[in-house]
Amino acid sequence: MTLALSQFLGHPTVRRADPAFLGREADLDRPVTWVHSSEIYEIAPLLSGGEVLLTTGLGLAGADAGTRRHWIRDLASRQVAAVALEPGRSLPELPAEMADEARRAGLPLIVLRQVVPFAEICREVNSDLLTTDLARLRRGDELTTRLHEQAADGAGLSELVSQAAQDLGEPIEVRTLSGQVVAAAGGPQRAGTVKPDAAHSVVRTAGAPWGQVLLGTRVTVETSFLAQRVAAVVGLVVQRSTLDGPGASDPGVSLLTDLLDRPRFTNAAQLLTRGALAGFCPAPGQLVVGLAGACADPRRAAVVLGRVAGLGPHLLAAVRGQVLGLVAVDPSAPDPAGAVAALVAQAATRQCACLVVGPPRRLEEAADSLLRAREGLDLSPGDLGARTWRDSTAQHLLARLPAADVQALVEDGLEPLRRWDAEHGTILVETLAAWLENGLNVAATARDLGIRRQTMHQRLDRITGVLGYDPGQGSALAHLVLATAAAQHGHGPDPGRPWTQP
Repeated sequence: MTLALSQFLGHPTVRRADPAFLGREADLDRPVTWVHSSEIYEIAPLLSGGEVLLTTGLGLAGADAGTRRHWIRDLASRQVAAVALEPGRSLPELPAEMADEARRAGLPLIVLRQVVPFAEICREVNSDLLTTDLARLRRGDELTTRLHEQAADGAGLSELVSQAAQDLGEPIEVRTLSGQVVAAAGGPQRAGTVKPDAAHSVVRTAGAPWGQVLLGTRVTVETSFLAQRVAAVVGLVVQRSTLDGPGASDPGVSLLTDLLDRPRFTNAAQLLTRGALAGFCPAPGQLVVGLAGACADPRRAAVVLGRVAGLGPHLLAAVRGQVLGLVAVDPSAPDPAGAVAALVAQAATRQCACLVVGPPRRLEEAADSLLRAREGLDLSPGDLGARTWRDSTAQHLLARLPAADVQALVEDGLEPLRRWDAEHGTILVETLAAWLENGLNVAATARDLGIRRQTMHQRLDRITGVLGYDPGQGSALAHLVLATAAAQHGHGPDPGRPWTQP
C-alpha cells in the first residue's frame, strides 16, 4: 500500500496545490504509505514512517528557531516520507532554519503554493493508495500464477526469468550469494541489464538464503514488490533442480554425481544454481579444482577437510565410497592446485586418506577437473596425503596408447637394466625409479633407499654404463620417465622388482 513520492507529487489533486519539491532527486523514490494532516507539535511519536505530513505550521508559529529544528529532526527520525507545508497566516513562508535542518536530516520538504483543502488531498491520495495496492496485488498474483504454470511444465531458471522479464518489461538477474549471475533477461521495453541500485529480493531454499533476484533499473515500490514475487518462484525452481537422480536428498552429492555421470549436461549456470543450493558459491572470475580421495570413512574425511583453514569456497561430500569435491581458487595464484594440495595434506594424512587435486578449470569445465582428479586417484600409488594430478600425467597419457606400444616402451627403456639385475642380483631398476621420482635429487633418493650418497653415485654410474647413455639428459630422461611410469602401473613387470627372462 505505497506510492513513490514522485507519484504523490504528480497526483492531480496535489498538482492543483502547485507543489515545490525541496529535496534530493533520490528522495523522489521514497515510498509513501499514507497522507496525514496535523497541526500538533508533538505529532512525530504518532507516526509510523512513510507518511506525507500536511501542515500549515500552526503548531510552530510561536516557536523559536531551535524548536523548529527539533521538530524537523523528530519527524526525520520517524522515517516520514516528506513534510508538505502550506504557507499562510501561521507561517507566511518556509523558515530558513527548517529548510536547513531538513537538508541536514535528509527530510524532503514540499511547499504547497496554492490552497487545496487538506481533507481533499488526504481523501483522494489515500483512496488511490488503496486502489494502487489492489492493482499491484492483482498484477503480482497474475505474474506468480504464470510463473508457477511454467515451472509446473518443467521450465528451467532461464526460461522462468525470460518470461518474468517479458511480462514486466524490466530486466531481471538471478545471482548467487557470491554475486555470480546464473540467469538474466532484458525486458522488451527496457533493454539491457539491471543497474547496481535495482530492486532486489532474497531467494530462499529450504528456509536458507541461496541468492537474490535483481529487477529493474532502480528501486521503486513496484519493482521491490515484484522482485519478491519472482524470488519466491525462483526459490522453488532452484530447489526442484536437485530433486532428480542419485543423492537427491543432498544437493551436493547430487551435483557431484551428475558431474561424474553427465558432465556434458552440466553448464555454468546449472553449476552456480545447484552449487549455491549446496553452499558452494565461487566468486566471479574464480576457477575451480576437482578433488578426489580414498579412505576408510569418506563422510568423516569430507567434514574434516572442509574445516581446513584457508580453503576457498568448496563443496566436499562422500560419493560412491570416495571423497569428491570442488574448491574455488584464485586464477592469479602461481599453482592453485598445488596450493590446495598443500593446504589439505596434513588433514588428509590424519584421516589416512589419499587425495588428488585436479587441474584448475573454468566453472563450466568443473567436470573435467573432477574426473581428472578421480583418474589420478586410480593411477596414484596410494600414498597418504595430497598430491596434484601432475603426478599421474604420464600414466594418464599412457593409458590412452595401445597396450602393445606401451609394452614396447617398457622393454626398450628398461630391459638392459632388468637383465643386469637378474644376472647380478642388483636393484638398478628400483634405484632408477626412485631417482626419477625424487626429481634426480641424489640425496633424497639415497635417503629413501636407505643408502649412502656415495653408494647412490656408484649405482648411477652403473646405470649409465649399462644403458650406454646418460639417463638424466634431454629426451633420454623423458623416455625413461615414461617407461618407468608404464612399468609401475601394469604395463610389464614392476620396475621396483628384479626382472627375470621368461
